Amino acid sequence: MRNFELFRYALCAGRYAVSWKGSEKMDYLTLSLLSMVLIGFNTFAVKLVSHHLHPSIVLVTKFGVGFVGLLVYLHYVKVPFVFNKYVAYGCLVGLWWSGIMVLYYTAIARGPLSVVIPIFNLNLVIPAILGMLFLNEAVTVSKVLGLIFATLAVLLLTR
Repeated sequence: MRNFELFRYALCAGRYAVSWKGSEKMDYLTLSLLSMVLIGFNTFAVKLVSHHLHPSIVLVTKFGVGFVGLLVYLHYVKVPFVFNKYVAYGCLVGLWWSGIMVLYYTAIARGPLSVVIPIFNLNLVIPAILGMLFLNEAVTVSKVLGLIFATLAVLLLTR
């Protein structure tokens, strides 16, 4: 399956995900770029809707429908149900994420996207540094410069 077909399937109404086998064939950079484009449009849609709804309602409806979609997807790809300590940790991370999203959606509703989104996306610095410190990921000049330039870009975009 070609990347374009996967992208087309991801955008089809009523389809929540592409086939697992198809997404396995995509490399992580293609998946990252596709995710980035789709979440960019999603964030813009959140801003448009937040003019008419409280950010918490937008959050509940978006992730409530998303949850149902994920259940359909899990059934479609035949993922076996498991429950262990890692699922429990995932639940805690989900609770943490919901609190973050309330803050984020409220910021989107109250502020200009051109300021809120760059600040929020500066979060990339934290896992990059943690990965270098705790996961033995390579520290290179280009990575360090990239983190510095990302921070400078946010500073410039938010002025």
